[in-house]
Amino acid sequence: MEMTLEHVTARKNKDGTLRYYFRRRGQPITRLPGEPKSEEFMNVYWRCLNWTAPGAVAQEGTFAWLCDQYMNSTDFKSKAESTRTARRRVILAMMAEPLERGKPEKFGDEKAKRIGRAHLEVLRDRKADNPNAGNERLKILSRVFKLGVSKGWVDYNHVRDIERLRVKRGGHETASDEDITNYLKKHTSGPAHLAMMLLKHTGVRVSDLRILGRQHLKQGLLVFKTVKTGVLCELPLDPELAAVLPMDNMTFLLSESGKPFASDKALSQRVAKWFRQADVEGITAHGVRKWRATKMAERGATEYQLMAWFGWSDPKEARPYVQAANRRRLAQEGADRMSGV
Repeated sequence: MEMTLEHVTARKNKDGTLRYYFRRRGQPITRLPGEPKSEEFMNVYWRCLNWTAPGAVAQEGTFAWLCDQYMNSTDFKSKAESTRTARRRVILAMMAEPLERGKPEKFGDEKAKRIGRAHLEVLRDRKADNPNAGNERLKILSRVFKLGVSKGWVDYNHVRDIERLRVKRGGHETASDEDITNYLKKHTSGPAHLAMMLLKHTGVRVSDLRILGRQHLKQGLLVFKTVKTGVLCELPLDPELAAVLPMDNMTFLLSESGKPFASDKALSQRVAKWFRQADVEGITAHGVRKWRATKMAERGATEYQLMAWFGWSDPKEARPYVQAANRRRLAQEGADRMSGV
């Protein structure tokens, strides 16, 4: 079985069966129960991944302590599990970074009140090659220090004065009709084909694609609450999609090993790989979501119709698609008026 989880090793028993263990330097070895990527397996895996050494409690008043207070706050705990996991990963990485390259002092050990604009810009700029990651650090730090100010633990939220890194407009590249055609020519069956059928006909996020299953089918609709925003979506089921949906498991999409994907990141990377196998570079699952939104807007879907379909809670998320479609339509109408001139 293909193992893609970090720090997991397998040991074969005398009877040929495999046992799985979590091994990471400085941490006790832990047996992972059940089959890889099963619910009981993943529950223990995530506990091991987020393990903190006994006695390593942050000293009160330090940056690490302030981050701990944030991760124990209502603001943090009210987020979706996927959001908490991602933010915790970023926070722990910042805590472990050196204040200066080559020096032993860590950000986590510095007094929170001494963390100023220059410190925060360092944390941002260390992700300058990935502006979205740098800006995500600032977004999280803003929440951390906002809590600190409200509790009197720090005097000022310096993140408010820091400029975000410039990001190329447009984000993920939008898939084209040709990209999707080439993908489907390459992948005519199996998980890769099913993934595209789901993405093409629904435009769901990867976090929803990973968990959708037969339990979400109700009277010809695909009914689910989005993982990211908690918005209820009720999508009419296209006949072409309905014809290929498997009903044997609680999730439609399984990996080549026959198991649900362990994480959104693993599934996202796999879809990108399937695109590359079809000689399509730079396109991701999110690119197909943007393709679907573009197509719907070009066919006259309004902002609120797009919001209902894609699980968006703010019209500004749908507006760019409608505006782009209107610009193309108006340009074509202008060209038609000049025909024959």
